[in-house]
Amino acid sequence: MNILKFAGIIFLILFFFSCKKSVNWGKECDDTEELIFHTGFNNCTLTENTKYSYEKFSGTDTVFTESNSWELLDENPYIGNCEISYEDGEKSQRYAEICNDPEDSGNKVLKFKIIEPHIREAAHKKGRVQVNLSGNQCIKEYYQTVRLYLHPDMAFLKEWEEQVHWLSLFEFWNNANWNGERNPFRVTVNLVKNENGPVDNMYFAAKGDRDIRLGDWDPVWYELADDFSVPFGTWMEIELYLKEGDKDNGRFYMAVTPENGEKHVVFDVYNTTQHPREKYPDGYTDMNPLKFYTSDDLINYMKDNGKNLEIYWDDWTFCRNKTPE
Repeated sequence: MNILKFAGIIFLILFFFSCKKSVNWGKECDDTEELIFHTGFNNCTLTENTKYSYEKFSGTDTVFTESNSWELLDENPYIGNCEISYEDGEKSQRYAEICNDPEDSGNKVLKFKIIEPHIREAAHKKGRVQVNLSGNQCIKEYYQTVRLYLHPDMAFLKEWEEQVHWLSLFEFWNNANWNGERNPFRVTVNLVKNENGPVDNMYFAAKGDRDIRLGDWDPVWYELADDFSVPFGTWMEIELYLKEGDKDNGRFYMAVTPENGEKHVVFDVYNTTQHPREKYPDGYTDMNPLKFYTSDDLINYMKDNGKNLEIYWDDWTFCRNKTPE
């Protein structure tokens, strides 16, 4: 065989496999509304892989009759993998666990706790506990509801002399920068404190930003929900919707309903949810729909003052191609 012809065949094979995921070859995407999974974390077990600093879910939540098995979730054609990721560290520094509801001992929930910074990044450290939904296909419209409880101690952040801009609770990637994909873009929700010194309230903030250089992010849009004071020590339902699109077609929506309270639409952003240069959008291949991620300064402030830095999740449901009512 001519060596140039052989080299051409090898190139085409490598090109096929490198592009297959990003353009979903062999996977036909449609706009059918579909429940992918729901759980109340009942009959759920976490198994840690200490070598790679992640944990896998297992079990079936028999409160529901369908889309309720963690094992079947891993076989879902639209979801590549579901796991809890720590990136690094030991259980004494951070962990996730299935435990009793802090307000109802008969109810099981998922808890994330960060005790000390455990991930080295340049001159600083950081802390992370998050759910990864990675290697996804055809997630062009994502919808979820989940109940969130911020430990009462976290209200102590309002007393801190520093501002808080980095305490991430949700993050969705349209092209992930660690996968070598072009045009990385993400939508992130943070709990924020925008002033130095003590404040009366903390708020949710959402942003869509693009990676202009490795690790150098440029916000394309930013929204602060300063008309809703985030409650601590009480359950709240979070309703979240994300539609892939450019500045004329993208949408990000989030509503919060505190327990026994009224629903507040905190974000309804019509703007790009993909990189402005993106020519071949292929959905949200990597998502952190349940996330706890912050800086060493914040973690040490809570630790040094004997305060718990922990959050709880319950009743998680997510779908594709479903829109808010």
